[in-house]
Amino acid sequence: MKETIALIGPSDSVEIMQESMNRFFPDLASKAYIRERTEDTHEVLEQSQSECDGLLFSGIGVQESAKAKGVVTKPFAHIERGAYSLLRVFSEIYRRGLSFDRISIDVVTQPILNEVVREFDMPFGEVHSMPFEAQYPEQQYQDWHRNLLESGKVDLAISGFGSVYQELSGLGHHVFRMLPSTLQVRETVEHLRANIAACDLRSAGIAIQIVRLHRNEEHAMNQYDQMKDEGRFFLELLDYVRAIQGSLFDIGKREYVIYSTRGVIESPVHLDMFTRLLNWGRDNNIRVSSGIGIGSTAFEAEKSAQKALSHGSKLPAGGLFLIHEDHIRGPLGEDGELKYRTRIEDSTLLRIASEIGISPSYVDRVQAIMDKTGKSVFDSGDLAACLGISDRSARRVLKKFLDSGHATMVGKENSHQSGRPKNLVKITI
Repeated sequence: MKETIALIGPSDSVEIMQESMNRFFPDLASKAYIRERTEDTHEVLEQSQSECDGLLFSGIGVQESAKAKGVVTKPFAHIERGAYSLLRVFSEIYRRGLSFDRISIDVVTQPILNEVVREFDMPFGEVHSMPFEAQYPEQQYQDWHRNLLESGKVDLAISGFGSVYQELSGLGHHVFRMLPSTLQVRETVEHLRANIAACDLRSAGIAIQIVRLHRNEEHAMNQYDQMKDEGRFFLELLDYVRAIQGSLFDIGKREYVIYSTRGVIESPVHLDMFTRLLNWGRDNNIRVSSGIGIGSTAFEAEKSAQKALSHGSKLPAGGLFLIHEDHIRGPLGEDGELKYRTRIEDSTLLRIASEIGISPSYVDRVQAIMDKTGKSVFDSGDLAACLGISDRSARRVLKKFLDSGHATMVGKENSHQSGRPKNLVKITI
């Protein structure tokens, strides 16, 4: 079955994209989703993603507008307005015998504009430039061009927005449209196909997620309030399960199991979505821990999910961890997120762990913390927070590093609080 690419944008751009696809990629199918204004492109996201394998936006404005108002879960790309698109416009202006002396131009970046001026010695006089910025609505670009034209500051405008071109030309202004070039379409589609293939590989696996709600006696005034809060959380959880196209099972004791596929559940969009759900629970006095397991079989995925859940359950505020094969990531979406191994085969790490007297996984976690933060000096509180263990356990770990010669005492923490100052230990592994 042919892969299908969704072509999203205004009609003039989509027509060029479709012609280029037919010419360069006869083995690919395409479907057009026309929206003349960038702010309307989100309207086709749900349909295009259900019908196609990847999304090709006609420009960065179309892409960013869709992402701002909707959720993009399929591989996607946009056609950049580069030097070639700009030169095609300049060639048309030259053929018409119009002046380059005073122009306004949007979307293209300043480096690209400078490159074209320098490399091709374009006879510009005064150039007003407004590169693309996601926070600017399309109307703002139109008003900017129009003010310059009607005030006599420029003689003609160049725009990458279809609706801006239509509006300004309808008012009788000299305006030129930057369209995608066939070469840019070919190059972008090649990259998009590679991303689709990589996504298909990542999807080749079963994902099981376990979600556990923890009783919070401190904030629950009575059983009714607690049930009401948990009911609200369940409704939010249903939205997440629907987004990842999963199946949800309530196995009792405030615990849920979700079945999905690796490519969907592991996507940054959905991991971020569940992180927001965790934070929603915290804001509403619901502590949630969760673990995602990836495997080639359901048994393997569930085993990894249970192990990942145990890590999330140890955190005072809950958290989300993910295990695939011998790698664990988490707590996902948190400042202290790390990636380390659950099974160590590296002979150096095994030797160091044996000398210190702690598990190889702990050594790998400490190394991951050092690599991420760039620090090697810890007190027990720092290490406890990073490893998700108690302060007392962290002191024992630091002592083992010191006793084995894999750490040195470098001072004591100056603290204005009561109690003994904490030892500052420099780890050397």
